[in-house]
This record gives sequence, structure tokens and C-alpha cells, in this order.
Amino acid sequence: MKDRLNVAMVGYKFMGKAHSHAWRNAPLFFKLPVKPHLAIVCGRNEEPLREFTEHWGWENFTTDWRQAVMREDVDVVDICTPSYLHFDVAMAAIEAGKAIFCEKPLCISLAEAQQLVAAVRKRGVLHYLNHNYRRCPAVAYAKYLIDSGRIGKPYHWRSCYLQDWIMDPEFPLTWHLRKETAGSGVHADLNSHSVDLARYLVGDIVSVQAKMTTFIKQRPIVESASTFNAANSNSTAKPTEMGEVDVDDLAMMHVEFENGAVGAFEAS
Repeated sequence: MKDRLNVAMVGYKFMGKAHSHAWRNAPLFFKLPVKPHLAIVCGRNEEPLREFTEHWGWENFTTDWRQAVMREDVDVVDICTPSYLHFDVAMAAIEAGKAIFCEKPLCISLAEAQQLVAAVRKRGVLHYLNHNYRRCPAVAYAKYLIDSGRIGKPYHWRSCYLQDWIMDPEFPLTWHLRKETAGSGVHADLNSHSVDLARYLVGDIVSVQAKMTTFIKQRPIVESASTFNAANSNSTAKPTEMGEVDVDDLAMMHVEFENGAVGAFEAS
């Protein structure tokens, strides 16, 4: 057995920090057969990437994600990029026979998702989509109560996931707010967590009635901004050019589960 698990991570902004923290601390919380080793991290901009590498203790860095994914000694590819980049990185990792740890949403279209699922099944690689709320202790206990029959048959699911950090109309048009780069808005970003939990705890969904809408239809265009640094920026510079928001601010669903239960979802 190998004495360590070599990780290649693609993406180093907010989610890259969260994943780096998790890889470093997992052995402190869990008895692992092998310890994760932060082998190589990939990003677009060399100088901030170099600083990230040194701060979080990664062994190497590269601005060419293919170089990271194709390294022979890499065991796991951790994908922390914007959604529209997931497919190419994941497919390359699958073809290289690497285990995959991918942030949600998996990709920006059903067709891409189906291709990836077919590829991992054909290649036989381990794969995991990061809907992390499954690992919360309360959710694990709820799963136990349901599976052991302690609460009887679930009849009704209700979930509400609300955040207010982009209520400001001056919040810039980041990649998360454009269909071509995000696929969809709050439905993929927040509601996907609720859907994953519902399927995990109650079962598969067989019918859906849904409504999505966009309240803030235009936002300022800026040269470069990630969601989280834009949300916390104190800059007073206001761009004059505006861009169209073509993803949803609100998603609501009524569903029926395979076991006859019904559910209501709200995300905004």
C-alpha cells in the first residue's frame, strides 16, 4: 500500500483555500489508511499562485492544468475551478485514470454530465461530487434515523436555502451570474445542495413543477472579480458598462418522490 495519497488541485481561489484546509486537516479528524499529500496546485496567475502554494504548503505549482492532471504520481484530481471548466479537467483526469473530487455543479449541461458519468463507468475510476452537507453530523444522524425506521416513512420534505450577499445591484457580473460560465444561478449554486440532501435522505425524484426568476437583470462589468472578493470589496470605483444577468436569482420547486413523498424547495 502507498504511504501517501498525492493530490493535484486545479483552482486556488476561495474554494481552493477551503479544500487545502480540508486536505491538511483530514488526518486530524479521521483515521485514514494513507495521508493526503499536497503534491501540485494549478492556477492561471503565477505570482498569486506562488504565494498560495507557499502559504498552504503545496509541494509544487503550475499554470498548465494538464501538466498537473497528467503527472504519473498523482492519485486524485481535485477540481475547484469555475463550473464551465469542470468538464475538460474531469474528462482528462478520467482518461488518465485518476480519482476525481469535483466541486458542484458537475458541469453546465446535462449532456456534459452524461458524458462524464459514462466515462467514469467505462474507465472504472473513483469519483465524488462535493455536496458537502451530507457529511454534517446532523444529516448523518437524520440518515441513521430514517434508515433504521426510527421515524417511520418520510411523507414530506421541505427545504429553504437563502443568502443575501448579492442583493446589492452594484455587485459585479462575475462568472457565477452568466449562463455560459455557470450553467444556471441559484438553482445550481444553492438549490443543488437541497436536492442532493433530499435524494440522500428521502429518495429519487420522479416529477417536478418549478419556477425560476431573475430580479436584478443587469450588473456592472469588471475586469476581474471572484464572487467572494467582490462581495467583500471596499472599492468605490464604479464601472460604467453594464452586462445582462441571464441566470436565476430565485428557484422554487414542488416535487414528488419515487416513494410517494412530496417536497418543496426554495432557494434565493
